[in-house]
Parts: sequence; C-alpha cells; structure tokens
Amino acid sequence: MTDIVKAEKPTSLEPMRQQVSVVKALGPTVLQRYSVQLSGRTYIQVAGATLIANGMGYTVREVECKRVDYGGGITGWEATAEVIDTETGQVIGRGSGIVTDDERGWSSRPQFARRAMASTRAAGRALRLCMGHLYCYLGDKVAPTTAEEMPEES
Repeated sequence: MTDIVKAEKPTSLEPMRQQVSVVKALGPTVLQRYSVQLSGRTYIQVAGATLIANGMGYTVREVECKRVDYGGGITGWEATAEVIDTETGQVIGRGSGIVTDDERGWSSRPQFARRAMASTRAAGRALRLCMGHLYCYLGDKVAPTTAEEMPEES
C-alpha cells in the first residue's frame, strides 16, 4: 500500500527570489533581442526563454519529433521537448508542439522547416509551463506565452 503524504511547503522564498533576480538581470537583453510585438502585447521568443532558463541552470531538449496523421486529411509534425536541470539531470518540465501541413504560413514551406518549428513550439511550451509565471517580471504587457505558440497575424 502507498501512503499519500502532503508535501511540505518550502520554508524559504530564496529559490524564487533567485529566479526573479535572473529574469530581471536578463530582462533587458531578452526584451531587446528576443521579443516581438503582437496585438499590443510583448511575446518572448523561444530563444529568449531559453536564455532565461540557461541563467537558472536549465536547458531544453527535444525528446521526439514525428509525422502524424490527425485524420480528415490533416497531417503534420508533432514534437515533444523537456526542460532539464543541468546540475542534476532531472526533468523539470515537458511540452509538445505541432505544425500541420495546412497551417497558414507553413503550408508552402519545406518539411524540414515545419519539423523544426514543431520542435521550437514544443520547447517554448515546455519552458512556458515550468517558468512562464516569471515572465510577469519583464513588464505588464509581456505575455506568458512564447511568440512561436501564437498564430501569425494577418
């Protein structure tokens, strides 16, 4: 039999303070070089999210990327990525992303580019799910979603 035990709350806010310090220190560079404006909001690109993660001692890796038939004539690429603590090797986050062959802006691009974007979107989602809450420290108009997850504007 397995006992269910309530996890203890951290007794110190120091780990969170350290993460916020990293975000604030890297923020100007991320906003200047690795962000885009969409519909009046700022979205961090996956490269910027990766930079922040690296500052915290994390990295992101692709776990899988494959062609998928979604039915109804829709096919595409589906990728999975994980966020890893570089010191311990422990997986701390995971996310997936897809690019379908009928997606506006991608349907005319080569398959290798669609595959790469599925992987990029998976990395962005994994990073957002484990540290997107920290993006609020970059400013009021900064979205927690990475730019690559957003639909292209018309």
